Amino acid sequence: MKKVYVLLMLSFILILSACGGNGGQSKAGDGSAASNGAAADGTAGGQNVTLKLYSNAKGDPGEPIMNLVEAFNAQSENIKVEHVALVQNNDSREMLQKLDVLSAAGEEVDLVLMNNEGYVLERAGNGMLYPLDEFYQANHIDPEKEFYRNPTYKGEYFGTMTDASFWYVAINENHLKEAGLDLPNYDWTWDEFRDYAKKLADSKEGRYGAYFHTFGEYANIIAYTDFKNPQLKEDGTLLFDDPSFNYWFNLRRAMEVEDKSVRPLADVLASKQSWATDFMNGTTSMMPIASYSLDEAFLNTESYPRDFKITFAPLPRSSAEVEQGLTSIGGSFLTIQKNSKHKEAAFEFIRFATMEQAEVSGRIPGWKNADGKGVLEKLVGDKSDIIDLTALSNTLFNEYVRTAGTSEVSVSYQQQLKKVAEAGINKFLLDNSTFDEALAYMMSEGQKIIDANK
Repeated sequence: MKKVYVLLMLSFILILSACGGNGGQSKAGDGSAASNGAAADGTAGGQNVTLKLYSNAKGDPGEPIMNLVEAFNAQSENIKVEHVALVQNNDSREMLQKLDVLSAAGEEVDLVLMNNEGYVLERAGNGMLYPLDEFYQANHIDPEKEFYRNPTYKGEYFGTMTDASFWYVAINENHLKEAGLDLPNYDWTWDEFRDYAKKLADSKEGRYGAYFHTFGEYANIIAYTDFKNPQLKEDGTLLFDDPSFNYWFNLRRAMEVEDKSVRPLADVLASKQSWATDFMNGTTSMMPIASYSLDEAFLNTESYPRDFKITFAPLPRSSAEVEQGLTSIGGSFLTIQKNSKHKEAAFEFIRFATMEQAEVSGRIPGWKNADGKGVLEKLVGDKSDIIDLTALSNTLFNEYVRTAGTSEVSVSYQQQLKKVAEAGINKFLLDNSTFDEALAYMMSEGQKIIDANK
């Protein structure tokens, strides 16, 4: 805060000097950066600034974050953004691990794009990020009204949503028609998902009906749709003993062992394959996944050439009693590093990337006021022969679509609890343990994490 205060005072002096030279006339509009004591470009005194931005992108032209960087640099005179690529495999965890090492060594970091809310909370709790509240207030931004998700830690905001990633079920339309099945709507349940998977599976063709990758969400998707926090209850205790975990674990086992409609988790782990491989090569028919799958695989005909059309259905309900339309919305978040020397300039880029030009990235914006349907139409473009645009739009933007809301519980160890859930279902499926044994493990390991962070 001292640095921000000094910058504001310097800017105030410069503005007074400028006013003395132009008869006291100020061109700064009401609520602009200049009227708040900073230059209109977000820098103190308007000096040239180069911001270093880190993400899991490769840095290739056309990548969502690179589209934003290019657009910002083209219109900004004093502030420029330099993207630094630390990985070439889009692995977020590996990128952040490398970034932690560089930061500890004193590397200059201004902005970090994190594609998981848990990553933001973890680093906010570790004191690595700078809160955004003062910038929201100065720019008259109410984040709760503007963005789908807002990572908060101890009552402060630490990440601004760039793109929203809606979960849905991607389905091979050819397989659906061959099986004589209708496209599911918002009424279907996970029990019906299981029935669909059995009917879509074809042992003669070596085809599974559905696929679950190793992502933490697959430990219990219901926890991400029906609850505000997927690992913690609103009183701060562990959610693992909720009946949905018992149901989901046994659903996964039944589909593997009894139905043989999904590739066993042991095979998935052994193959070390991409999440997209089985679905895109036609050896599985359905896959619950988030909408980042569009630009990473479904629209990528160079890496994934195919002869089938992908259609879409909403995530199933946990039961027939649950109101339809609940889904999980994740996304990516721009954050400001605590030790950045250019925090005001960094927020200028954040505001540009998440609001002013939110549609430039080519992904569905996290900003509620953006034209999501328009972005989707441009994203699909002339590939409507391989993507069912009507079903996709209905899945993302139907009036039923909603989330369970923002949790009052915000902890820095969310990612650790997510790994406990992953380990729990791995124990259940790989070691053939009972659910009670897996539950006892998760409750014990989860409580150890909670106690260690008190």
